[in-house]
Amino acid sequence: MREARKQDAASIGEVHAEAWRVAYRDLFESKFLAAQVEIRRGQWADMLGDPKLPGTLLVAERGHRVVAFSHFGPAEEGDGKGEIFACYARPTAWGTGVASTLLQRVQETLADQRHRDIRAWTLSGANRSRHFYRKEGFRESGRRREWDYGDGRPVLELEYVRSIRHLRH
Repeated sequence: MREARKQDAASIGEVHAEAWRVAYRDLFESKFLAAQVEIRRGQWADMLGDPKLPGTLLVAERGHRVVAFSHFGPAEEGDGKGEIFACYARPTAWGTGVASTLLQRVQETLADQRHRDIRAWTLSGANRSRHFYRKEGFRESGRRREWDYGDGRPVLELEYVRSIRHLRH
């Protein structure tokens, strides 16, 4: 586990794109999904080059290959919670424990930054993601939102929350 560097942009983009391609194939129309996959493949070069990118971006490697990443920081709502903006692993790494290890580091980092609680939003139809967060100690808060990814057809997202007070030093 380490902080991402600019030269990781292509690898992070590949992880993000492949995770979207596989995980969301039944949630979006195929042509729209293909376009979104390509956006995610290319967006990290600009994001990592932006000195104003909020939060922290960690990568998990197997050998010298990035297999998962998480982007997180203070919640966008400004309510003092930490927020996971993105957390994805290569589909070939699903079920290996790498995402759990990465998420543990995310939680420790947010706790060290004095956050007491964290949130993550996930698509209501993303059953693998929802199961993962529940397995990692998150619970549904009951909050929902509609999010338009650009096709004019908003999808339902669910908020997952977890206390990280116990991780504070």
